[in-house]
Amino acid sequence: MDNYLIDRETLGKFVDELINRRALPVNSPEELNSLREESIKSLDDKIGLAIFGNLTEDQNTEFNQLLDRTDAEESDYQAFFDKIGLDVEQTITDTMNSFGEEFLAGGQNV
Repeated sequence: MDNYLIDRETLGKFVDELINRRALPVNSPEELNSLREESIKSLDDKIGLAIFGNLTEDQNTEFNQLLDRTDAEESDYQAFFDKIGLDVEQTITDTMNSFGEEFLAGGQNV
């Protein structure tokens, strides 16, 4: 099973809204489902890259150490992102908006 940074249901709802707003070049329900699944995966990948793609080597090491901790709590992750100056919620929002604009314009998100 794939792991998603944002829960799959949320990503799916967002992609479904985009699909409903744009005529798509699909000829069957299978093609539509395939496009939907590819779009969900692509959006998740873009969010992950936006959040983790610019970490320095030291930040990446520190984050991985945080992941390895069995006692890490959500507040520990928030403290990490606060320390490096990354607003995760805003980054996710901006990435989703960008993805949506490209999708609706007919760009290749997948």
